[in-house]
Amino acid sequence: MSKSPVTVRGYVTSLPRSMDAHQASVAIIQDGVEYRILPRGAGVDLDDEVNVAVEATGLVEDVDGTLYLAVRGYKALEDAAWVDD
Repeated sequence: MSKSPVTVRGYVTSLPRSMDAHQASVAIIQDGVEYRILPRGAGVDLDDEVNVAVEATGLVEDVDGTLYLAVRGYKALEDAAWVDD
């Protein structure tokens, strides 16, 4: 299970806590791909950014087909025009 660096741009969405073994409560959706945010480091702050367009950088890990992102940093995107691309 190697981790690779990635930058993800999308909207933060909430997850039912009971559905995730790693206790992820939010995810970022980019191009139909769900990246569940691990609740540590900068990822903890994304709990307060539901429905906000963000750009997050960190390490992604694939666990049995589910992608988890350990966020190292993020910024809210004011111009979400990239969504229509």
